[in-house]
Amino acid sequence: MKCSAYVLMLALVGACPGEGPVAVTTEGSGSSSSTSSGTTSEAPTTGTTRQPTTEPPGGSTTVVFDPNDCGHAVVYKPNVMLVLDKSGSMVADPGGFWDHDQDPGTATVSRWSSLHAAVAGLVDKFDAGMNLGLVLFPAKTAASSYDEMACIVGGAPGVPLAGMNAANMLAALPEALTDGAMMKGGTPATKGLKVAIEALASVPAEQPRFMLLVTDGAANCQENAPDLEALFEVYDDEVTSTVAAAAAMGIKTFVVGVDIANEVSSDLKDGLPDSVNVHEKLNELAVAGGVARAGDEKFFNPTNEGELQAALELISGQILSCTFTLYPTPIFLGYVEVNGFKEGTQAGSSDLTDCMTQDGWDFLPPIDPQDSDEPLRIELCGAACSDYRMSGEIDIQYTCPAD
Repeated sequence: MKCSAYVLMLALVGACPGEGPVAVTTEGSGSSSSTSSGTTSEAPTTGTTRQPTTEPPGGSTTVVFDPNDCGHAVVYKPNVMLVLDKSGSMVADPGGFWDHDQDPGTATVSRWSSLHAAVAGLVDKFDAGMNLGLVLFPAKTAASSYDEMACIVGGAPGVPLAGMNAANMLAALPEALTDGAMMKGGTPATKGLKVAIEALASVPAEQPRFMLLVTDGAANCQENAPDLEALFEVYDDEVTSTVAAAAAMGIKTFVVGVDIANEVSSDLKDGLPDSVNVHEKLNELAVAGGVARAGDEKFFNPTNEGELQAALELISGQILSCTFTLYPTPIFLGYVEVNGFKEGTQAGSSDLTDCMTQDGWDFLPPIDPQDSDEPLRIELCGAACSDYRMSGEIDIQYTCPAD
């Protein structure tokens, strides 16, 4: 008998005819995976001495089968809403310009120009691997004024979630070289996030859902502000509780701050929140989002265009992790196949020893050798990993020996 487990990337249910339920979940935060009953078997006899080359901070994709000898699982691509800061500060001269290439001999460019390039690279590379959508805050219709018109956010995403959405995403962005004629308004991050959350809430909860927030400053434009000074000069703390509530719904938020200094802002009537350390606030926001970075700086804080592109690439790699947890451990280890191959290189041999230079997959050694209940993990290597991240598709099979 042979039953296939198709993993397109993230979670759902299915079953071989006449067999029990199957669930697949993706843990994007490194937290514990969902549990299921079932027997376990001995560790694999090969691939147990090689250490994993990279364990993405986002955690591994968890494949859950019941029964655990064979099964059929359908998994979905990740759903990712980009929530991007389109405030006037992204192109303000000189504050909105930076040395994007670390070359004093070239002209500076706006932070928006660099963000446009980074987003273009992300959606082009991962167009097939993710369902993508876009929210801009404030809206393109926002005004450069000291009133509510600077805080407008559209009631729906500028680009709804969909697969193969790169062209629509790029068409909805202001041009890379746009200036203050288009890039206007405050920083209504909370409003933008709420639009994204509403869109992701319509996606079935078993599917993986993420927000990628990129901003260059402090959130303001709080809802129900008592006056204009509170609207612009007071930090909107609701942004943190909004992200925390989304995390409780299973929607994780990656936070990218664009060249954020670790300092307290001035106390001036300038349309920006007063006496606030944006660096500290974004640290809190990243923790609330459920996928904070290790170390003292919890959010991504690029200081040039290359670092910004690298941050979005790293986040995409965490969302599309190449480490998979098989739970419960398959009974027939020798009959596990990935993309049509048993353990080893894609050529079909079992001599994969270096995940950095070889293509294929391998069983990973246990994190805690003393834990007999630890589920088995596999890692995609080389082209197997890059192909998965580009397409969002992988075929993992729990097969059974012939009766």
